[in-house]
Amino acid sequence: MSFITVARNNEGATEEAGEPSTSLEPQHSVWFRWEAPSSQPYAIDTCNSEFATTLAVFTGSSLDSMVKVGEDTNTDGRYCMDATGVGFRAVTGTVYWIMVAGNGFHFPEAPVPATQGPFELRISSIPLPPNDDFDNPKPMGPSVAISMDGALTSYATWSDGFTWNATKEPGEPNHAGDPGGASVWFRWTALRSDPTEIDACESPDVLLGVYTGDAVDALAEVPLESRPMSCFATFDATSGTVYRLAVDGKLDTGTGMPAMTSFGINVSMHPPAPPAPPPVVPQDSSPLGTKLHVHVLKSKPPAFLFTFSATEPGSTFRCKLDKGKFAKCHSPKRFKRLAPGRHAFQVYAVDAAGNRDPSPAIAHFQMPRGHPHKHAPPKSPRS
Repeated sequence: MSFITVARNNEGATEEAGEPSTSLEPQHSVWFRWEAPSSQPYAIDTCNSEFATTLAVFTGSSLDSMVKVGEDTNTDGRYCMDATGVGFRAVTGTVYWIMVAGNGFHFPEAPVPATQGPFELRISSIPLPPNDDFDNPKPMGPSVAISMDGALTSYATWSDGFTWNATKEPGEPNHAGDPGGASVWFRWTALRSDPTEIDACESPDVLLGVYTGDAVDALAEVPLESRPMSCFATFDATSGTVYRLAVDGKLDTGTGMPAMTSFGINVSMHPPAPPAPPPVVPQDSSPLGTKLHVHVLKSKPPAFLFTFSATEPGSTFRCKLDKGKFAKCHSPKRFKRLAPGRHAFQVYAVDAAGNRDPSPAIAHFQMPRGHPHKHAPPKSPRS
């Protein structure tokens, strides 16, 4: 693995007219020019900084013709373990322009952060994923039981990874029917025989495969009940069975290269709910109500858990996040790797007679900066 580090300071730097935009308005921006020595994946970060930074990488010959390669608005020296920078596949001889600036985002009640000072820019090649080979899968973390009102609702486990520099082994099947070409492997053992969901949809170009077997060229594909996207799958797991989970990148027929990215992978089991009592038509005239509670789980990045209930037994629920559409859901609802900023979660109850709560319950919350979110590239370990 090769790397370059440059120590600099952006004190007193100013923005030029026509600088390209990023997710957060940069402050005190400085620029670097880097020519890629080889065609391979690289990571660029400012992890060892004295302040929160905004980092962006571009190609182009002038400010008004810049094309963004990637950006990271979460790099902060105080959260070095979480900082991941920008990951991309460089092309030999291509000149890349790197902008480093202060990140002035903060909550209204928080003090204004520093946006200038010393920082270290690091450019490093991205290593081979440790779980590139089928024989060296990454174990999924322990499952956590989630309950509501004393009743078990689900088991959930989560892990992460990246497909930069990953390869496909001889005899390996096409995951989700796509040739792919940059797969990594996970290992998960089912605790129970329950309906199961697997979700790796943080990146739209991810392929997910679910198998049983002990050899990459002799795998049995697990029959899936639902597959609306190549990165999502549902099936009935069998207690004690070891499942092999493959995450690959879609093949780009134009370049002949598979997509490479960072991702999170979630596995959740949903035990069947106990039989619901026969629908009861309310005998009073009190309106249907929806109760909503918010729980912030102490994790990195922070997770938000929403539990909700209705004033009438036998009710079902419809939920939505931000500007999405209402869809059927069940309590609890969990969100983790959201983009930094404000979000809104809404839910309303529908009783057994089909009547809906006309006033959805709503919770406003914020995902703080300093944590990786969707499409965050991997952080390359230092040499």
